[in-house]
Amino acid sequence: MNLKNFLFIILIITFYRAFILLHSNLDLYVDEAYYWGWSKDLAFGYYSKPPMIAWVIALFTHLCGDSQFCIKLPALLLYPVTSIFVYLIAKELFDKKVAFWSGVVFITLPAVSMSSLIISTDVVLLLFWSMTLYFFIKAIKTNKTLYWTLAAISAGAGLLSKYTMILFVLSVFLYLFLDPRYKKHLFNPKLYLTIIGAALLYFPNLIWNMEHQYITFVHTKNLSGIEKNSHFHFQKVFEFLAAQFLVFGPVFFATFLYMLKFITKKRYTLLFCFSLPFIFIITLQAFLSKALANWAAPTYVAATILVTAYLIHHRRILYTGIIINLLLAFILYHYHDITKALHIELTSKTDPYKRVLGYKELAKKLQPIIAKYPGTKLLFDDRTTMAEMIYYLKPHPFDAIMFNPQQTIGSQYHLTTDLNNHLSQNFLYITKKDATEAAKYFTKVTKVATITIPLYKDYSRHYNVYYLENFKGY
Repeated sequence: MNLKNFLFIILIITFYRAFILLHSNLDLYVDEAYYWGWSKDLAFGYYSKPPMIAWVIALFTHLCGDSQFCIKLPALLLYPVTSIFVYLIAKELFDKKVAFWSGVVFITLPAVSMSSLIISTDVVLLLFWSMTLYFFIKAIKTNKTLYWTLAAISAGAGLLSKYTMILFVLSVFLYLFLDPRYKKHLFNPKLYLTIIGAALLYFPNLIWNMEHQYITFVHTKNLSGIEKNSHFHFQKVFEFLAAQFLVFGPVFFATFLYMLKFITKKRYTLLFCFSLPFIFIITLQAFLSKALANWAAPTYVAATILVTAYLIHHRRILYTGIIINLLLAFILYHYHDITKALHIELTSKTDPYKRVLGYKELAKKLQPIIAKYPGTKLLFDDRTTMAEMIYYLKPHPFDAIMFNPQQTIGSQYHLTTDLNNHLSQNFLYITKKDATEAAKYFTKVTKVATITIPLYKDYSRHYNVYYLENFKGY
């Protein structure tokens, strides 16, 4: 059970996931297409997220092209790296045996199995979170400037990935306060220089936000749903915690909850400090407003090692947890094949992949229509259709514009496109609605086509295409 054996397991799992990706008929998830669009216009910030996700996609697509596989490739490759850091953290805190099984547990978590096929901000956040935790542990043990510096760099990169990285600082101070061995670092200048260094790396995104009315912060606040008159939501707390049984796996999340009885044990102090505060804050978020299942993802870097360190003495439970998680991954990856083999007809309510179907087909049907109007820009009124069509239409219509008569900022497209800059021009308007609203701002409106994309017997996607002439301004 050494690192070499662990790397071999990671390699097998990664090749399997690569096979699934290469043979998948699914379209890009809307956020993937959206982030890919960002990667074609690199900046220090974007409407809803810091810039790291766009930078990472830009790097990979520069190396291997703009195929769906290459866009998703960072998720496929970065999770194994994160797993290696989980291994290293566990080895630093316990031994090679705990390290081996911690790495195996992490790479097979249901959340990781799903997220390995989807490029998202969680992919890069978890990488930099695990790196920062490892370098922090090495730093407080050795006080070497090298480790403090590496912690600053990885923490800064984490902040450029997702703002919840800031909660790492809370865990740092909580742990240093609770562990007498390392309490001295509360007065260590290197700790504060590390925090300053991470902040400086993040600073370009802050400048970008200052130049754009702090739009990402405003979006994050709105996404949280917390307002002054928010009510308490006990049901949403229950739903969020129930979802964690799927995120972490039913056996491991149950073990994590059970281990709360050992919260005062010194050997687990660090791991509790870097898992409990995060999931507690997100649970509180659910109580006050809402919280999606993946929002607590960084919890499971430390929590994976925590439950593994306990279950290493209860091998049957450990193996059962891994096997169940692998079965969940198998069902997830082969869901359509399994239902087909069992002669189960899927509906819009029984297919979890509903949101990633139909866009290639829409682009295929739009292509000949667009060809009849050469040089005409495309107009959309929703982020999903616009992101997917910018990717799937060829050539990619990067000059597409968001129809926004209310002049609100609700996406990157609202931020970067303005129809008022295109007075007197004509457009092809692709919408799920009719053109009643758009007709107010154009001299002439002609319906060109109605497109239907049948997905299930109970659900189809419907789109209307209009030719809009002579934009008069909002």
